[in-house]
Amino acid sequence: MIPANFKIGDLIKLKGFRRLDLNETPVGLIMANLGLNKFEINWVDNNIAKRFGLTTIMPAEKIELISTE
Repeated sequence: MIPANFKIGDLIKLKGFRRLDLNETPVGLIMANLGLNKFEINWVDNNIAKRFGLTTIMPAEKIELISTE
Protein backbone atom coordinates (compact mmCIF):
# COMPACT_ATOMS: atom_id res chain seq x y z
CA MET A 1 0.00 0.00 0.00
CA ILE A 2 1.27 3.47 -0.91
CA PRO A 3 1.10 5.98 1.92
CA ALA A 4 -0.52 9.21 0.78
CA ASN A 5 0.94 11.16 3.67
CA PHE A 6 4.36 12.04 2.22
CA LYS A 7 5.10 15.72 2.80
CA ILE A 8 7.88 18.10 1.82
CA GLY A 9 10.75 17.70 4.29
CA ASP A 10 10.07 14.05 5.14
CA LEU A 11 13.05 11.73 5.48
CA ILE A 12 12.69 8.69 3.21
CA LYS A 13 14.68 5.69 2.06
CA LEU A 14 14.54 3.44 -0.96
CA LYS A 15 12.17 0.53 -0.32
CA GLY A 16 13.52 -2.98 0.13
CA PHE A 17 16.65 -2.33 2.19
CA ARG A 18 15.86 -4.04 5.48
CA ARG A 19 19.11 -5.95 6.04
CA LEU A 20 21.62 -3.33 4.96
CA ASP A 21 23.17 -0.87 7.35
CA LEU A 22 21.53 2.57 7.24
CA ASN A 23 24.89 4.00 6.11
CA GLU A 24 24.63 1.87 2.94
CA THR A 25 20.94 2.58 2.30
CA PRO A 26 19.87 5.37 -0.09
CA VAL A 27 18.32 8.03 2.18
CA GLY A 28 16.90 11.35 1.05
CA LEU A 29 14.57 14.28 1.72
CA ILE A 30 11.38 15.01 -0.17
CA MET A 31 11.83 18.39 -1.82
CA ALA A 32 8.62 18.65 -3.88
CA ASN A 33 5.40 16.81 -4.61
CA LEU A 34 5.13 16.60 -8.41
CA GLY A 35 1.67 15.03 -8.47
CA LEU A 36 0.66 11.62 -9.84
CA ASN A 37 2.43 9.98 -6.84
CA LYS A 38 5.88 11.27 -7.89
CA PHE A 39 8.25 13.21 -5.68
CA GLU A 40 11.46 15.16 -6.14
CA ILE A 41 14.09 13.70 -3.82
CA ASN A 42 17.35 15.23 -2.62
CA TRP A 43 19.55 12.22 -1.82
CA VAL A 44 21.74 12.69 1.26
CA ASP A 45 24.73 10.79 -0.17
CA ASN A 46 25.05 11.24 -3.93
CA ASN A 47 27.65 8.45 -4.20
CA ILE A 48 25.20 5.88 -2.84
CA ALA A 49 22.43 7.26 -5.08
CA LYS A 50 24.68 6.92 -8.14
CA ARG A 51 25.66 3.39 -7.15
CA PHE A 52 22.00 2.34 -7.19
CA GLY A 53 21.21 4.40 -10.32
CA LEU A 54 18.69 6.67 -8.60
CA THR A 55 17.29 9.85 -10.11
CA THR A 56 15.87 12.87 -8.33
CA ILE A 57 12.31 11.97 -9.42
CA MET A 58 10.90 8.88 -7.68
CA PRO A 59 7.42 7.32 -7.62
CA ALA A 60 5.79 6.83 -4.23
CA GLU A 61 5.78 3.03 -4.51
CA LYS A 62 9.60 2.94 -4.51
CA ILE A 63 10.18 4.97 -1.35
CA GLU A 64 9.51 4.34 2.32
CA LEU A 65 8.99 6.88 5.09
CA ILE A 66 11.63 7.02 7.85
CA SER A 67 10.61 10.18 9.67
CA THR A 68 8.28 13.13 9.17
CA GLU A 69 9.37 16.72 9.59
